[in-house]
Amino acid sequence: MWNKKAAILLLFIAIIGAFFLFVAYRWWQWAGVSAVSRGEQVARDMGCFACHGQGGIHGIPNPRSEEESVPSWDGGTVMMYVENEKEIREWILDGVPKRLKQEHAEHHHGDKEDKPLISMPAYRGKISEKELDDLVAYFKAVSWYNTPEESKARKGRSVALKHGCFSCHGPEGRGNISNPGSLKGYIPPWDGPDFPELVKSEDELREWILDGSIGRFRKNPIANQFLENQQIKMPGYRDVLTQEELEHLMTYILSLRKKIK
Repeated sequence: MWNKKAAILLLFIAIIGAFFLFVAYRWWQWAGVSAVSRGEQVARDMGCFACHGQGGIHGIPNPRSEEESVPSWDGGTVMMYVENEKEIREWILDGVPKRLKQEHAEHHHGDKEDKPLISMPAYRGKISEKELDDLVAYFKAVSWYNTPEESKARKGRSVALKHGCFSCHGPEGRGNISNPGSLKGYIPPWDGPDFPELVKSEDELREWILDGSIGRFRKNPIANQFLENQQIKMPGYRDVLTQEELEHLMTYILSLRKKIK
């Protein structure tokens, strides 16, 4: 009888222990998820992509609207529709910024007009402050709201765009694209907390870009196992980038790191 009770108790303890280990692992795994990546999930949960297209970059047709389509978040959207971050938040919370609402009222006072078939919904009261912050972060990344101040960094962003870096590293290199078999299950963002462990110096950053991995990891059996097992492997650009492109790209990546210090 005692052995049976002991076995049940041990099984119960094992289940509880496994549960807490799983929770701890998931917390550790997702500790590096960026605001941009969280914001993408918020946009998906809130239905933003239904009208603005997958990722917010393919707006659907919108008859009777000025542009005849729902605007995508990239391709100059910031210049056309928002003047500052406050207006981005007003778009989300109220469906239109106060400035544009007032301008519209002045231009169409007393006029009958055909309203756009699709109107921007208001999310005030339906989105938390944290979700709003993350969604704004994602919008700003996709729309290139923040232009790098330094000329080399601006050129580096263009290099990243030209060579497809954002497809894996996410908008502005700040996403968390899934990568089965990797240590944490995603491709680390350039501005994420994992970066200092992955890239300890500018020499290692250069090595990552040119060779797709670094010697420190290749020499470590455990780290190398993850390098080999990950589904998406970092390509090496040694024979693709010019020296100037390499330096510009590194400047851009490091400029993202400076913003979080």
